[in-house]
Amino acid sequence: MSREDPIKAEKDFSETLEEQIPLIEKTPDYKQAIEKYLVLEKQIRQSSDLASSKRILHKIVETLVHHDDWDYLDELITPLTKKHGQLKTSIQLMIQEIIKNLKSLDNDKPVQLEKKMKVIDTIRTVTDKKIFVEVERAVVSKMLAEIYLVKKNDLDKATEILCDLQVETYSLMPFEEKIEYILEQIRLTLQKKDFSQAKILSRKILLKTLKNFDKADEYKATYLKYLLEINKHENDYLMIVRNSLLLIEIPLVKTSAEYKDLLVSIIYYIILSPFDNLQSDLIHKIKANSAFSKNVDAKVFELLEIFTTNELIHSENIESDYRNAFFSKSSVFADNETNNTNLQNRIIEHNLRIINMYYLFIKLDRLAFLLQVSPQEAEEHVSGMVNKGMISAKINRPQGIIKFDNLKHGSTAGAAQITSNSENINDLLNNWIYDVDKLLEEVDSIGHLINKEEMMYGIKQNT
Repeated sequence: MSREDPIKAEKDFSETLEEQIPLIEKTPDYKQAIEKYLVLEKQIRQSSDLASSKRILHKIVETLVHHDDWDYLDELITPLTKKHGQLKTSIQLMIQEIIKNLKSLDNDKPVQLEKKMKVIDTIRTVTDKKIFVEVERAVVSKMLAEIYLVKKNDLDKATEILCDLQVETYSLMPFEEKIEYILEQIRLTLQKKDFSQAKILSRKILLKTLKNFDKADEYKATYLKYLLEINKHENDYLMIVRNSLLLIEIPLVKTSAEYKDLLVSIIYYIILSPFDNLQSDLIHKIKANSAFSKNVDAKVFELLEIFTTNELIHSENIESDYRNAFFSKSSVFADNETNNTNLQNRIIEHNLRIINMYYLFIKLDRLAFLLQVSPQEAEEHVSGMVNKGMISAKINRPQGIIKFDNLKHGSTAGAAQITSNSENINDLLNNWIYDVDKLLEEVDSIGHLINKEEMMYGIKQNT
């Protein structure tokens, strides 16, 4: 059973090692040499000499690695880590030394690869639920996951191994390594198309913490790209825009080849976003941002003007002016039926808001003509926007008349036309959603801390 490092050794074996190690090294049979080292190791362990314990364990590992006897080393790992009175720092050093030498095994050679996987499995077993070697367990788990991913083509197993560890709770792991590890977890879950798990993992990283270290910009850019994948899967256009705006501010992204494509995609996604106060604020900020006017085709930039002007938009003109020249060349619209359908919906919604500004009453047939849809579709769109609180209107079906409630006029008409009751309800729901998300994050964090305390208590009871 392992124990804490003593303040002072009962006996100093440093001189004994200085005398014995050169003699043992001359032993013709390295296995006999190991047996002698093990005898010394027991004496040193019983005397609680930390410095000598570390040195003798290092010699054992070094000798076996030098003679390429990984099977014997694998056999010794478990007993050496479970010996009664074994010091924690000695165990940690021995495992670190083995991990360092694992890199000498070639993954391209099947025999060496199998040896490597066998030793890693043993290390994972002996380090399980041991806080003082949690970082070492994470390191070998990452190595094993990479083997399963690259050499075994087993994405599920690689993801299972890597995502099994809650590295954000590891007090001994440097912050930068934690971020790198979590990013790798997110990458594998996204590769597996498990977007729900990827979203959960993404909440373990806070953007505001990605600063003041060497790879901060690189990790921040990678993290935001992973968030964009999740947002695109959910068709959360506003979050796509917000994360993309953060992404284009990173110096390393500004100098990349994808910079201009990102700017174009931001324009496309902001016009795809459902209209509300936040969307209105973002589209005007993007319109005023000189980075877009300087780097984006003038015709594409004009879309911002079209969707912020209080005039009806003709979908046929949009199709003829943009479809072949621009939309078909962008991943936002090319082979994406959902985005193309939502573009038509945003055009209709924009036109309905404009009509709401200038009409108190309008015939359903006339409305359908202005919206360039059938009367039934026009009624459905009016009902949908009323339910969302985007406009206030009543439909008189027998007479085929729609009555609009013009609460306010002007450039902010669309956002202002939400009834006070609907606005309060939407604000309340948004607050609830935020509170629930925050609560779940806190519960998740508390759960990890409780698990860690239980593990520490269990270790203290066993030592």
